Amino acid sequence: MSTVLALQSLQNEVSFIAQHSYDEGREDLNDLEVEHLIKMTYDVVQKIKQATQENTY
Repeated sequence: MSTVLALQSLQNEVSFIAQHSYDEGREDLNDLEVEHLIKMTYDVVQKIKQATQENTY
């Protein structure tokens, strides 16, 4: 998966979760939602770091 697709996937997930929270009348994300987004963000950052390291060698 390219870094662009990984970032797009993260953006879509953030948008989906935020919209879902809003639709439920909540102003804050619940703990599971936050944990999911943190993990997904970490995975994307790792993907970008890996791609960057591969491009420098």
